[in-house]
Amino acid sequence: MTRKLEDKSFRIEDVSKIKLGEDGYSGEAIDRLGRFENMYFDLIAQQVEISKELEKLRSEGKTKTVRFKQLLTNKLTNSNILVTFEMHGLK
Repeated sequence: MTRKLEDKSFRIEDVSKIKLGEDGYSGEAIDRLGRFENMYFDLIAQQVEISKELEKLRSEGKTKTVRFKQLLTNKLTNSNILVTFEMHGLK
């Protein structure tokens, strides 16, 4: 849907993917951007919840449980995804 320009900005290749209406822009390109943004913010929210749950399990001495290990793995996976987003300027 987009093409990267020499100055590292992007251009919509097919303007039919965006539409200007009374309430602003919409269309396939805007929907796709919205899904990426939702994913990013969902990952951040998950990180907060996972951290709380990990802290609770730590305080209960349950650091060797499957649940603790699963949450820790999820936290590391989410962190890697967020770092990749940030490396591409998506923050």
